[in-house]
Amino acid sequence: MSINQLPKNLASIRIGTNHDLADASALATQLLNKSKRGMDSVTFELSKDMFVAVALHLSYNQKNVSFEDMLEYLTDPRWDSAKQMLSCLCNCSKSFLQQDAALWHKGFNVKTEHLSNDRISGLAKYFHVQWQKAFELAKPVSKKKARPRSSIQVFKQGDVAKALNLMSEVKAEIRIGGDVLLENAKLNDGYRSIPDAKKAWQKLEAAKSNFENLIDPISRLQMDLVLASAMKAENFHITPILLLGDPGIGKTHLATQLGKALGVSMEKISAGGAQGGFQLTGSHTSWTGARPGSLVSVLAKGASAAPVVVIDEIDKIVDGRYPVLPVLLDLFEPDTAKDFKDEFLEMRFDASRVIFVLTANSLEGVPTSLLSRLEVFDVPRPEPEQRLRIIQGEAAKLRLDTKRDIELDRDASESLAHRKDLDLRKTTRLVREAFSKAIDAGDKFAKLIIPKVEGQRRMGF
Repeated sequence: MSINQLPKNLASIRIGTNHDLADASALATQLLNKSKRGMDSVTFELSKDMFVAVALHLSYNQKNVSFEDMLEYLTDPRWDSAKQMLSCLCNCSKSFLQQDAALWHKGFNVKTEHLSNDRISGLAKYFHVQWQKAFELAKPVSKKKARPRSSIQVFKQGDVAKALNLMSEVKAEIRIGGDVLLENAKLNDGYRSIPDAKKAWQKLEAAKSNFENLIDPISRLQMDLVLASAMKAENFHITPILLLGDPGIGKTHLATQLGKALGVSMEKISAGGAQGGFQLTGSHTSWTGARPGSLVSVLAKGASAAPVVVIDEIDKIVDGRYPVLPVLLDLFEPDTAKDFKDEFLEMRFDASRVIFVLTANSLEGVPTSLLSRLEVFDVPRPEPEQRLRIIQGEAAKLRLDTKRDIELDRDASESLAHRKDLDLRKTTRLVREAFSKAIDAGDKFAKLIIPKVEGQRRMGF
């Protein structure tokens, strides 16, 4: 079977038979061989193993699984960490029941159990780029599509060509898929689309009824979208916003909703840490552990010039050797953002349409120079009614994604909604854990296990 004859989804995997592992492995080899340039053999084999694990897991838990579903699984923002994503693959034995697959699964667990969260996170992003490139190569050759009217040239082809030449001289173990990233940057001549502002406005309006504590920032975003819809594509700009409030009250969730409304991808980084600036700019290939920056990655692998980038915990900004503050000040000025440089690729590109959502627990620690460039919103804690809708919405999405008719206990859901001491991240994680256990056990009912109030003691006699 040639690469252009590959199926559009994972239907070729014969689930429920002892051929499932062989089918998934063959598909991984056929797809990924075309996009392995620059990868060392150990990393390439791990990429194939991850592909097989995700393919089998999704094939046994969903219907009509697409390659896009596999990409989303790797970097789903709802994962608390990359370690949690890998843990799900390692612990879901129901997807690896066949004799060969069960034996392979044990080996996969042994091979990955020593990996740190940072290592898994880096590999997940790296594999995302490689798999996306592989899926693009697998598509049948067709006539070149006309460039969208509302588009911006983010990557100049001459700059990409120079960066590819430089990358070819970098050692393979340092390259970390930089060449694959640059091949992605070349797609559509470096042009990326501008979101449909009118459609996004409507979707955000619908979100207001479910997220009362986020109405003010949503309204501010809508105002910018109204202006953007009346302007040329090159004038598209969304004012950076800062969401202020306690942890787990929905600040990051708003960024997720914004990304969905705009139909763009979302990237999240932490402002804390001594190398915060490198997360955005990338680090030069002469440095140990060098890698491309988040901005060039999200723009190269996506189709939009305006992805949503969340900068978490800006109040914990570190004034270290590689601070994030000077980088953000450059990015928040359109003139300098249009000529932003990734240090790893040594390439300049246009980051002026990127949408930034910053979060903080308080204004203390947020630099004044940064505040002057932001719209600041206080986000109150969600009320039980809103928390219940979020719980029910998460359950509905899980039913849709898994194609399983699984229900949550209504009484337990209401009890969880009233637990204001549990943030939304913990709340949705409890729902996902309940669904995971129900799927593993083959049950139609997901039992929520609600933790006791912290500090609560049992009575002794």
